[in-house]
Amino acid sequence: MNQNVSFNLVDEPWICVRDLGGATREVSLLELFEQASSIKCLANDLPTQDFAILRVLLAVLQRAISPTLDDDDVPAEVWGRLWRAHELPIDQIHEYLDEWHHRFDLFDEEQPFMQVAGLHTAKNEFSEIRKVIADIPDGDTLFSLRSGEGADRLTFSESARWLIHVHAFDTAGIKSGTVGDARVKKGKSYPIGTGWSGCLGGLCFEGPSLKETLLLNSILCGDEINELFSDDDLPCWEKSTAPAGVDDLAPTGRLDLYTWQARRVRLIPESGYVVAVVLTNGDKLAQINRQDYEPMTAWRRSPNQERQLKLPLVYLPKTHQPRRALWRGLDSVFGVSSPEADSTVLGSGLKGWVSYLASRDAGCQLDDALIQVHAIGMEYGTQNSVVSNVINDTVKLSAFLLSSEGKDLAALAKSLASSTSDSVFTLGTFAANLCVASGGNGADELKGAKEKAETRTFFEIDMPFRQWLAGLNESSNAEVERKRWRRTARAIIEANASALLREAGPEAIVGAPMKTGKISGWMTASRAKAMLDTALKKYLPLEEDEPRDKEV
Repeated sequence: MNQNVSFNLVDEPWICVRDLGGATREVSLLELFEQASSIKCLANDLPTQDFAILRVLLAVLQRAISPTLDDDDVPAEVWGRLWRAHELPIDQIHEYLDEWHHRFDLFDEEQPFMQVAGLHTAKNEFSEIRKVIADIPDGDTLFSLRSGEGADRLTFSESARWLIHVHAFDTAGIKSGTVGDARVKKGKSYPIGTGWSGCLGGLCFEGPSLKETLLLNSILCGDEINELFSDDDLPCWEKSTAPAGVDDLAPTGRLDLYTWQARRVRLIPESGYVVAVVLTNGDKLAQINRQDYEPMTAWRRSPNQERQLKLPLVYLPKTHQPRRALWRGLDSVFGVSSPEADSTVLGSGLKGWVSYLASRDAGCQLDDALIQVHAIGMEYGTQNSVVSNVINDTVKLSAFLLSSEGKDLAALAKSLASSTSDSVFTLGTFAANLCVASGGNGADELKGAKEKAETRTFFEIDMPFRQWLAGLNESSNAEVERKRWRRTARAIIEANASALLREAGPEAIVGAPMKTGKISGWMTASRAKAMLDTALKKYLPLEEDEPRDKEV
């Protein structure tokens, strides 16, 4: 590293934030914690960058408060005191960042932040800095907002953000082989997978300010809900990083995973910018059954892995579906907290902690606060070697729904999200049947009609469902809310069905023969509508759909 260059993340502004008034600016690590009550949220280059940086902040916060706690402290009570305070415990944070100040310098000669000093290839070659920039398609800048100098060099603040991001979300392609890495073959380091966060369906909770957001995501318990976290779990800057990556390294806890060194990196500064990078594979980490360590994702059961590994239960991170709104997959939010023989989805460890905080057992620390659930993730393509999409979605809900006392309302929300989706898919089938009735029969034509109707209806139903979900709270009556949403959803779907009927034209009244699919015979507009009505009465029944007793 250049001994004349220094950029310490504790003191220098590098984190992009949006304040409560809507203005964006860069702040240092210390300024962020000092001003957290007046900052609304992180506002960095990508949502995945916000997620990766949030995890670093959580590690700092947990380690800062650790010395002030003892074995007699109850995690929920400690958390409640922090929640009710006007600001974060800044004295402890100051003390911690002073102690570890030297480990947060991007260009320290011996221990640069999240890097390896002197990392080099056999030929002392560097890669272009764009290798760490996720929003530049690899080898093609045609569709990127970055060009020219913005793609060829980074400011020190930008470099800090992308450095954290590359450890968390880097792609899984072949990397440069570095000297001292026994895994290198013919100068190349072969794939070990994406960065750890790239494997996850990232979930975090957000409050009205960054102070609340940091606390909502701070888990103060250990293996047991009434025990404090272990001091053996350390972030990367409190440990020495081996020059070469390791394939069989086991995590010590969530802070270890929050700052997992999935890559080995060395930034190359020149004239006040970072212009190049040495980037290679770091510590490999298997995804199987890490739910006790990684709290910021839901988990899905994998019967295939259970058979292959001959294990009774195997869970893998449950990634987000890029083209499906978060409210359509509420299992990720409300999944059960501990493995059961019949549970296909486990809720995140974070959800389990917040559920406890919202429950009577913990003294209802959250009362009936409105919380925003934020889903963040990265979709990769071509053997995880390129970035295809960034997933970014939110829903708001009452903390009561996450508590044990609110489980019936949570179950209602999951059930109605599922039945609403089924109803929209049924409308798509209705659109395809109308297409047949109008004389269409090509597979692409029918698929296009179905997808167009579904896309339009999901768009129209999206905001009403989010508003309905946010309105559920401790005073809600489940049966009243069930009826209210069914009527809302039916009205939207039936309005779309009426529009499709008008668009179909007179040909659909006469109809045409079915030539594809499971349904045979003659398809007409009236038959298609009757099939839709039957399905809607099944998925979203209204009171008037119930059979009436005949009068005697």
